[in-house]
Amino acid sequence: MSSLHFKNDNHSAKGNNKGFYIALGVCLIAIGVAAWATYDSVVKYANPETTVSSSPAKETQRTQSGVYAAESKPVSSAPESEKPAVSSRAPETSSKAPAASSPAKAKQTATQPESFVYPAGKTVTKNFSGDNLIYSDTMGDWRAHKGTDFSANIGDPVKAMAAGKVTDSYKDQDLGNVLVIGHGTVTAYYCGLGDTLLVKKGDTVKSGQKIGSVGTVPVECAEKPHLHLEVKKSGKLIDPLTLFQ
Repeated sequence: MSSLHFKNDNHSAKGNNKGFYIALGVCLIAIGVAAWATYDSVVKYANPETTVSSSPAKETQRTQSGVYAAESKPVSSAPESEKPAVSSRAPETSSKAPAASSPAKAKQTATQPESFVYPAGKTVTKNFSGDNLIYSDTMGDWRAHKGTDFSANIGDPVKAMAAGKVTDSYKDQDLGNVLVIGHGTVTAYYCGLGDTLLVKKGDTVKSGQKIGSVGTVPVECAEKPHLHLEVKKSGKLIDPLTLFQ
């Protein structure tokens, strides 16, 4: 009887153990399924094969943390075919530029006297020879005459040919007393003046203003009294008579 009871108890214990293992297996299977489902959803979320935009104006962009975020993009208000064409040509400008006076011409107009007056009468006793040699009665040789001689008497007034500024005053052994005046684009050398000069270096003069008187030109003293006038333009000697024409 006791042996039968033991067998029944043993059978009951085996049945309980079998149920326990079945339940344990079911739990493990459930845990495995749940773990797989969780793993699958995480993998699909972290690495989606395709991305669906929430709207045509947004596109997904992956951030540094690996998560995709939506970024707004401006939406064109009109289809591409209706957008105005952008021309690659630069806007045309008028080929006619406003007339403007040349700076060089304006400067010359501002500094060049409109006209010159004769400094000591209009009678010429000896012309400018340039590079040509002419005979000198005083020196008894042939030489270039670098200026123009205007007939005058000793003491006759000498006038400035135009408005200008006295740039120098000196005594030369060949030309006597010399007064240098800048008249715009030209420089005049009034030679053979008397000892009394009425202007000095730095003074400004007006056209026709008396600056001195006729004296003697040592290198031409054998000739009749006269004013010896030399003129330079751009550093080169020119014929003074061209200024009065």
